[in-house]
Amino acid sequence: MTQLPLRPRLTPWTIAALAATAVLGMAPRADAQAASGNVERGRYLVTITGCHDCHSPKVQGMTPDLTRALSGRPATTPLPSDTTTEVHASLDLTAWKGPWGFSVASNLTPDPTTGIGTRYTEAAFIATMRTGKKPNGTPIMPPMPSDVYQNMTDDDLKAIFAYLRTIKPIRNAVFAGITPAAAPAGPAKK
Repeated sequence: MTQLPLRPRLTPWTIAALAATAVLGMAPRADAQAASGNVERGRYLVTITGCHDCHSPKVQGMTPDLTRALSGRPATTPLPSDTTTEVHASLDLTAWKGPWGFSVASNLTPDPTTGIGTRYTEAAFIATMRTGKKPNGTPIMPPMPSDVYQNMTDDDLKAIFAYLRTIKPIRNAVFAGITPAAAPAGPAKK
């Protein structure tokens, strides 16, 4: 007589345990894939919205120096000529001067001292893009196209933030060599 192999009996508890194991075993991989997809979406959005145009130093002409990607205005970039009626830009587009005053491209790398590192949480980044004001209350100045970012979805802004957290941190104090303008005088006292 041929003996048939025994089949394990599948009880409702066994099925539930197998399902839980499958779900839990796949969850980390699914989360990692979702995070990776979010970072790639952020990379795509940073590329098509022109972030490198102003926030990355250039190596030749307008080619971004990807070894210093999104690190903002280098201290070696001269500030544009002083003007109150025209808009002038540095040759690498990382510094601007116009009727609003000087503006320089911020360091978007995750450097904790000079970049967005510890100064920005995801919520603070989204709030900055929505309001046009940095966490310290400073307005984002031209030529930053704040209106473009205000129209992005929260998922788009989260993806951009996720991508920025993955790039190489670069220590670069973008305001080096810039003296802040004097505070405007308050109303005349009577």
